[in-house]
Amino acid sequence: MGSLVEEIEGEREHDVEETIFVAVGKNLEKSKTTLFWAVNNFPGKKICVLHVHRPTHVLALTKGKLARNKLKQHAIDAFQKLERQKMREGLDEYLLILDDAGLQADAVWIEMDSVENGIVEIIRQHSIRWLVMGAAADKCYSMNLVELQSKKAIFACQEAPISCHIWFVCKGCLIYTRIGSKDRTNKEIATSSPPLESPVRTDQLELLPSESVLGVRSLEPSSCFPQGITLLQSCADLEENTDVMEEKLRPVAGYLEHPNLPSNGVVDTCGSSSSQTDEEEEYQVQASNGTDQPLELSGMDDHDLNRKVFADTVKQWKEENDAMEAEFQAKAFECLHTKEMSRRKEAEKLLEREKQEVQKMNDQRNEIMKELQMVKDQRKVLENQIAESEGTVEELEEKIISAVELLISFRKQRDNMRIEHENAIRKLKDLRKLVNGNNATFPGTEILKFSFLEINNATRNFDPSWKIGEGKYGSVYKGLLRHVHVAIKMLPSYGSQSLLVFENEVEILSRVRHPNLITVIGTCPESRSLVFEYLKNGSLEDRLACKNNTPPLPWQTRIRIASEICSALIFLHSNKPCIPHGNLKPSKVLLDANFVSKLCDSGIYSLIPLGENGDISASSCAESKADSVYMDPDYLENRKVTRESDVYSFGMILLRLLTGRPALGLLTDVKCAIETENFNMVLDRSAGDWPLEEAQLLAYLAIRCCEKESMSRPDLESEIWTALGPMRESSINSASCVGAKDLRRIPSHFVCPVFQEVMKDPLIAADGFTYEADAIRGWLNSGHDRSPMTNLQLEHCNLVPNYALLQAIQEWQQQW
Repeated sequence: MGSLVEEIEGEREHDVEETIFVAVGKNLEKSKTTLFWAVNNFPGKKICVLHVHRPTHVLALTKGKLARNKLKQHAIDAFQKLERQKMREGLDEYLLILDDAGLQADAVWIEMDSVENGIVEIIRQHSIRWLVMGAAADKCYSMNLVELQSKKAIFACQEAPISCHIWFVCKGCLIYTRIGSKDRTNKEIATSSPPLESPVRTDQLELLPSESVLGVRSLEPSSCFPQGITLLQSCADLEENTDVMEEKLRPVAGYLEHPNLPSNGVVDTCGSSSSQTDEEEEYQVQASNGTDQPLELSGMDDHDLNRKVFADTVKQWKEENDAMEAEFQAKAFECLHTKEMSRRKEAEKLLEREKQEVQKMNDQRNEIMKELQMVKDQRKVLENQIAESEGTVEELEEKIISAVELLISFRKQRDNMRIEHENAIRKLKDLRKLVNGNNATFPGTEILKFSFLEINNATRNFDPSWKIGEGKYGSVYKGLLRHVHVAIKMLPSYGSQSLLVFENEVEILSRVRHPNLITVIGTCPESRSLVFEYLKNGSLEDRLACKNNTPPLPWQTRIRIASEICSALIFLHSNKPCIPHGNLKPSKVLLDANFVSKLCDSGIYSLIPLGENGDISASSCAESKADSVYMDPDYLENRKVTRESDVYSFGMILLRLLTGRPALGLLTDVKCAIETENFNMVLDRSAGDWPLEEAQLLAYLAIRCCEKESMSRPDLESEIWTALGPMRESSINSASCVGAKDLRRIPSHFVCPVFQEVMKDPLIAADGFTYEADAIRGWLNSGHDRSPMTNLQLEHCNLVPNYALLQAIQEWQQQW
């Protein structure tokens, strides 16, 4: 029955409402199941380990042979400290288990002889609310266990404060639960609890069985004794040393029993005397207190010699005891040395393992270096192959360049041979005419003459809404003359030209007849006007601009119109004398109901009076900038109309037919497209699928027609007609299923804005426009990051298929 004597460590404050206390013993394996049961069943709670240390009785170990004096009390204290050290190490193991499980843990312990009293005392001291402890010994455990079998458990269940809730567990199973209550106050609990045994004084003669110590443990181990000394070794050494000390005390006992000593007797080392006198009781009290006062023996004044012998014996005994203590420390250091050697061996083993790992890493490094060397060798081989491939590519490029140059030279030779052939044919025709005497003149015809009143009525007093055209050669009105729809051209009335000269010029023009020249029906000398046949489909300029939402002309019709214009010009130029048109442009090319082209205003410049310098009057020469594009630069410089002027204008009309673009800057754009081999970019794809080679040939001829030097321009009959004739035949065959009256208009949103042709694979770009797949991909792959339509920065280069537009295009194509 120990009592609370001292507190080794300062108590810590515990939140008893949030802390689960678990009672554990010295056996770690047996207490683990109880500890794990608490951890698993109370997640999130703080765990506190509770332990009652029961000290070992030293007198029981030494069988009562140990003398009770100051030196022996030191040995007992050392033994008890060693036991507490072992106890702390055991608690540290429990704390380490909880720390590995990631739980916040602590420990509390008390030192008492009775474990069950210690548990109850800790509950009272810390006001514990939740406790988990063992229910029975392992040998008493069974699956049907329903009551407490352990005396400790029964005692704790009966004596613990009623405020404590206790779970009794055995082998991980809950056996019994004592439900606590908070209705009673701490004061009532303390009053109802049985009192602890009264404390025992440490200055009594007999040695206490144990000291009761209450404390709180943490993870810091104590260093009172070296860790190498075990409990069993200390107990064995203590028992052995007890025998030695008993032998040392024998001289003292013999001295005390000497016959010369006083008869009243003295106290022996075991605490007994021959006669119980007051002096002996006083001596016993001094011995139990461990004081160093000298022995007081009555009646020894006459025996100084014996007293000296006794003092020398005690001194010798102390020296031997010091030697024994030194030997005990030497053994402790030897244990430390043994443990250090074991640690050194472990370190050597660890070092050996690290060396093996380093060697393994070196082997792996060597293998990687070998692989790296192999890769370097392969890289050199690949670089050599690439160099050889580059050399081969250069050779092939040189061969391609030489082939292209040779092809260009062949084409030039072919063109020259064609020109020579055409010149020879023309000379042959001239010789045949001379041989056959074919010099007949064109038979004359009678031209109709109308009065001014008829002209006025036909135009409804020159109603502005009936005006269909206006230019430098006068205004054109639509009219109904003698129940026939006609076009009336009002010529300027200024100048000094006589009426007779005017009528003669009109008669000459009326005799010029050709299927592709507009027919002069009559004239009105009073108003200086000409009456022509009226063509319903308007001018070529209107149809190229798709005026009034008219469908675009197919490429077959365009080639046919170009050939008809060329034929009419050849006819005018071959007339004797030559009749240049002088004002050829798309607005002067009219289309009838069958889209047959006819030139108007042929030679009409001869009906306009001349100025003082032989030029047309300045008031009639106010050409617009767009109209001047079609005029020969030589004509603009010297105002002289020639056949070469018509060739220049025909070249510009041919470019308009090919591209459908406005005339301003058109010549430069086509030249650039041909030089960069991007002729597809300027070709009008709304006209259908052009035969690319034929279209490029026409563009080449058109550029030659627009040469600045008139002598460099091709001949209409020998060069241009030779190329247009076969094209006309092929276009007529390909257009046999279409016809001029059945022209279809391609919806503008079906046409790629880059290729200008109906899209086959439409893709939507980031700018919102839809392009042909080849066009937009080629644009992006060439390094462009801007829109080809708006020239704005593209947010991204992703392309999305336009399936809806593709389906609409396919349905439209199936209808045709």
